[in-house]
Amino acid sequence: MSKMIQTPSVLPFDDIRALLDEVPGFDVKSANVFAAQDRQPTDRIAEIGSWMAGWQANVRPTIRRPVVVLFAASHGVAARLDNGLQISQVTDLVAGVQTRSGPVAEVCGRAELGLKIFELALELPVEDFSIAATMEETDCAATIAYGMEATTDGCDLLVVRGTAAGGQASTTAITAALLGQDGILDEQRSPVEIEIVGDAVAVHKSHFQSPLEVLRRLGGRESAAIAGAIVAARLQRVPVILDGSPAVCVALLLEGLRHGIADHCVVSCHDMHPDSARLCKALDRPVLLSGNYGDHDGTSGALAASFVKDVMAVLEGS
Repeated sequence: MSKMIQTPSVLPFDDIRALLDEVPGFDVKSANVFAAQDRQPTDRIAEIGSWMAGWQANVRPTIRRPVVVLFAASHGVAARLDNGLQISQVTDLVAGVQTRSGPVAEVCGRAELGLKIFELALELPVEDFSIAATMEETDCAATIAYGMEATTDGCDLLVVRGTAAGGQASTTAITAALLGQDGILDEQRSPVEIEIVGDAVAVHKSHFQSPLEVLRRLGGRESAAIAGAIVAARLQRVPVILDGSPAVCVALLLEGLRHGIADHCVVSCHDMHPDSARLCKALDRPVLLSGNYGDHDGTSGALAASFVKDVMAVLEGS
């Protein structure tokens, strides 16, 4: 097993940066051997198989323990918003997953996917990012380390999803930090959200050159945990499906720390966040499902994982 941080109580940002130097790369030899097995190199099924082979470093890639992981949290800014999820809605989602009811549990049950949810102090929202940083460095780093626990039980395909009260505005703010403010004055956003994000940019813009500072200032616990899960999966050669704009946004943020750190990731689909298309374009990773999905509970990610699982079953039988 690759090196893992076992005690997440204190994890300075310098340690996170150092951890990224340990990540393995794509195993070209395994991917080439897999691709040479009488398959069309441009076929979508073969592309998925080669992606799995290269990141698992296995000429016969398999999916035996796929897992969908949800990170649930809340932002102080949610109380000011007139759109997006509120804490009560996220609480209901957590309860549904815990009792294995609702669409994502149904898909996971039928497709034999594991399902986990990490409730990240939902009743204690992070600070309002339009006024101050959402987290202290130690808190953010500890949550990144906690997110790394997504893979501790073992898995060979990981779906990550963040669901948070106020999370849409947080994603908008991080996108503005990473890609600029073009498009923020969008009819899909409420005037309150536009005002909040504008204030956040003014308060934090001097820190936009540091991806981890962007994360701790504008992101929530769900974003920090997703970052940890993505890194842990890379260390253990586990391919990742990013479900939803928050997860895509975090992957793009990590790319600012180390180019190629999210190469083991693909995207489940476009969602209903106004920045979904430009985030996916900037990350430049394959999108598995066509169309736009509006769920918040990981259903689209589970459907994408089911698709990949079926593809691998076809390849194993060929």
